[in-house]
Amino acid sequence: MKKKIVVIGGGFAGIQLVKNIDEERFDVLLIDQINHHQFQPLFYQVATSQLEPASISFPLRYILNKKDNLQIRLAKVISVDATKQNIESSIGAFSYDYLVIAIGCQTNFFGNEEIKKHAFTLKTTYDAIQIRNHILQTFENIISAMKVKERDCSTSSS
Repeated sequence: MKKKIVVIGGGFAGIQLVKNIDEERFDVLLIDQINHHQFQPLFYQVATSQLEPASISFPLRYILNKKDNLQIRLAKVISVDATKQNIESSIGAFSYDYLVIAIGCQTNFFGNEEIKKHAFTLKTTYDAIQIRNHILQTFENIISAMKVKERDCSTSSS
């Protein structure tokens, strides 16, 4: 009988594990909150308008479509009970023989709430889009301010 592995996280680590797991020995359940893998090394190019977000986001089911021993669920993991080998998620409970937690990391502001309040993070495609929009809006504001200044200068000199 196959052992059941639950993998929490569809990032680089989770995907590589699922791709390389022995299909004859294990059934795998991959749980992530989003249905696509985000290629994090290129977030800066999305943030600077060099790439569209769709260019670096790939559906999990597409990446792993050749895996017959895999199920993918979109959910948030709420709790893990290691004693009972069970996880509770936003869509229900799942049991496992082995659990892999591959959820990545968060930006550390080292307790500085002012930096946290005003800084941009770059951990998701959404963050990259937010930075891109901020940069573009800043340029729009500069252009508008320059036009207002030009208009003010031309009316005061007449």
